[in-house]
Amino acid sequence: MIKQNPQYIEMLPIWQKCRIAVLGDDWIKKSELLKKIIPPLSNQPDDEYKAMVNRATFFNATGRTLDGILGMVFRKNVVANVPATIEPILNDVTLAKDSPVNLDDFCIEMLSERLTVGRVGYLIERPNSSTQGMTVAQVQALNLRPYVAEYRAESILDWRFDRVNNAAQLVLVRLHEEVEQYEVDGVTRKDSVKQERRLLLIDGQYVQQIYRDEVQFGDDIIPLMNGAPLNFIPFVCDFSITKPPILDLANVNLSHFRTEVDREHGAHYTAIPTPMFAGFQFGESDAFRLGATGGYASQNPDAKWGFLEFEGAGLGTLKEIKEEKEKQLVILGAKFLDSEKSGVEAEGTVKIRRSGETSVLALHAMKCSRMAQRIIEIIRDWMGASGDVEIEINTDYTEAGLSAQDMLALFQVMQGGGISQQTFFYNLKHGEMYPEDTTFEDEQARISAQTVAI
Repeated sequence: MIKQNPQYIEMLPIWQKCRIAVLGDDWIKKSELLKKIIPPLSNQPDDEYKAMVNRATFFNATGRTLDGILGMVFRKNVVANVPATIEPILNDVTLAKDSPVNLDDFCIEMLSERLTVGRVGYLIERPNSSTQGMTVAQVQALNLRPYVAEYRAESILDWRFDRVNNAAQLVLVRLHEEVEQYEVDGVTRKDSVKQERRLLLIDGQYVQQIYRDEVQFGDDIIPLMNGAPLNFIPFVCDFSITKPPILDLANVNLSHFRTEVDREHGAHYTAIPTPMFAGFQFGESDAFRLGATGGYASQNPDAKWGFLEFEGAGLGTLKEIKEEKEKQLVILGAKFLDSEKSGVEAEGTVKIRRSGETSVLALHAMKCSRMAQRIIEIIRDWMGASGDVEIEINTDYTEAGLSAQDMLALFQVMQGGGISQQTFFYNLKHGEMYPEDTTFEDEQARISAQTVAI
């Protein structure tokens, strides 16, 4: 058996832990990692262990934090400047079977994967069918154009760089795939087939190979770009192994779950009072009936009865530990789980307090922008188009809305000749008073076209 990359083996358990922390309660409880996250008690039967875990609920601060971050980043659309010939591709980047994936959704998924596990890869493909003699309309109707296939970190088994023409170049990628299978009726589903797709650079030529059960399945595949083999592997991925950005948050969140399991388990056995009788004579078949309509008598003057109730600080300590971990979750990123800082806080103080968080997030957004740009550049080249490609994901995470006082002050400065109309418009647009694609000329044209009824 061919081994995976050593870094893959090291990081896989961490990726899996981060992913189930994002997915939440149901996925954690059915995960193979469950007994590592929540170790069973000594000699605890499986049914009691399952009941103990199911009594607690995973408080999914990790997933909610990720959703909040993605909402903050993508409150503004992805900016894309591309040649006109490839603009239609941005409406369906992946040619997925279920539904079209536009550039915004594509970038959302990319940043989500990067924040969750720190890595995601993209293979740019194109059907090798010849388009010679076809019209543009025929080619478009058959979707004979490049598309992008996503591979999550867990599916990128191995990779290798080497010096090619005195430059570091990707020469090997091994990808895990599962292929859907159906009976001849096209309706009855069969078990999926696991296979490995190998991307190789052999003698400066890009080659694909498919392996099933470690035996090559079919012949070598040589993709062509504009009629010639590629001299690079069109796989875009940041192979630098870094700690997943949400790892610290996921670790505290899972620790919080362990404390919650302990607390719920303790409460289950101690919260309900237990009846106690001493000095009473009961037969083996006698039924107990507690409450206002039942009672028991004893001839023994020393007979006692009552309820056994838990006394002690054990569960209270668990509650305090749980609350302390919730505070740590807030610090690590789940800020919307806690109220905003009370009292008046200077604008500069707020900016300083948040600058570290936003700068880290902006770094990942910029790296995703570069990945998306490289992907679209390969698609451009594959289509034989020309022109610059620019993809930019939002890195402005502060609400820059203008107050009425700000607008009045700007207007008065403009009225007094201190700033131009263009500068006034720029500040209004930066304050999110205009849509991103509105230009100064557009607004001037609208003002000139409007009529005022008197």
